[in-house]
Amino acid sequence: MKFVKKNLNKTNNSFLKDVLNKNQFVKIKLYKIKTQHLICFGSINDIKATFLVDTGASNSCLSIESKDLYNLKTQGEKFEASGASDKKMEAILSKECKFKLGRFLMKKQKFVLLDLNHINSLLKSQNIKKIDGIIGAEFLKANKAVIDYDNLNLFLKS
Repeated sequence: MKFVKKNLNKTNNSFLKDVLNKNQFVKIKLYKIKTQHLICFGSINDIKATFLVDTGASNSCLSIESKDLYNLKTQGEKFEASGASDKKMEAILSKECKFKLGRFLMKKQKFVLLDLNHINSLLKSQNIKKIDGIIGAEFLKANKAVIDYDNLNLFLKS
């Protein structure tokens, strides 16, 4: 049974890649970290960044501490945001910026800017490098994301 399942997975993965390539999806390599979360690498305004891919996060966000590093401007008023914990956090929206993951480019991406120290503290306690941001559901849905968990790839419609 293992042999059949293994070959079936290879066939399905090959089929998936063919379909996604024909439909102009871009492949981004994912990496599984010790906590079983998925991360990927990209850039914001041409400066390297590390992102946690979180289908449960409603919005994509960046650490407010990185605002100057990535040359981000803000817009609107501060607001209350909630995350994985029950604590409310102060947040503000960034203006549009250049966001790149592999060959996938968004010239006008906005992020919610908020304090990610609680997440990075948890990662640090597991000897995992900090993240700069989170790719959330709004981005994944808007770009018709397909996650291939077997091969650790994220496909986005270009």
